[in-house]
Amino acid sequence: MTKTIPRRPRSARNILNAIGAGSSALLTVSGIALVAMVLIVAGDVLMRNVFGVAVTGAAEYVSQWMMPATVLFALAFTEWKNDHIRVTIVEDSLRGGPRQVLAGLGQLVSVVISAILAWSSLELAISSTAIGETVPMGTGVLAVWPIKLIIVAAWIWMTAQALAHLVAIVFPGLAYPETGDGSADHPTTEGGAHA
Repeated sequence: MTKTIPRRPRSARNILNAIGAGSSALLTVSGIALVAMVLIVAGDVLMRNVFGVAVTGAAEYVSQWMMPATVLFALAFTEWKNDHIRVTIVEDSLRGGPRQVLAGLGQLVSVVISAILAWSSLELAISSTAIGETVPMGTGVLAVWPIKLIIVAAWIWMTAQALAHLVAIVFPGLAYPETGDGSADHPTTEGGAHA
C-alpha cells in the first residue's frame, strides 16, 4: 500500500516570483513586437523609396497591433523592477513606518487603476469581439478584435504584478528574500531604499 504524501501549497513567495517571471516573459513578447514593428516600418520605407509602393497595411499593423503589444506587455515588467517614473519628494522625506504606509497607499492606487483599466478593456474587448471589429487596410480589412483581448490579458497581468508589488511593500521579507550579502533581491527606490 502506498502512502500519499500531501502536497504543500505553493508559498506566497513562489507565487510572487512566478508573477515576476511572467512579467519577464511578457517583456520578451514586447521586444518581439518592437522588432516586428521596426521591420514593418523599415520595409515600408524601403518599398516606398526604392520601388515607389507602400506595404499594404503597414500603418494599420503598427498602430493597431504592434504599438499596443510593445507598450502594454512591457508595463508589468517595469512594475516588477520598480522602474516606473515616480515623484517621491514626500516619500523621500519620510523614514520607517510612515514611508512604508505612504508607499503602500501609492501602490494600492496603482492596483486599483490597473484593475479599472483591465475592467474597461474587458468591456471594450467584449463589444469589439461581438461585432468582429476591423479597420480598413488598403482594399481589405484588418481584424482588431483579437488584440483587444490581448490588451485585457496585459492589463490583468499588470494588475497582478502591481498587487504583487503591494504585497512586497507590506511584507518585504515574504516576497523578496535577502540575498545573503546584506542586500535584498527586490526593487529599490532611487537612493537604495527598499520599495
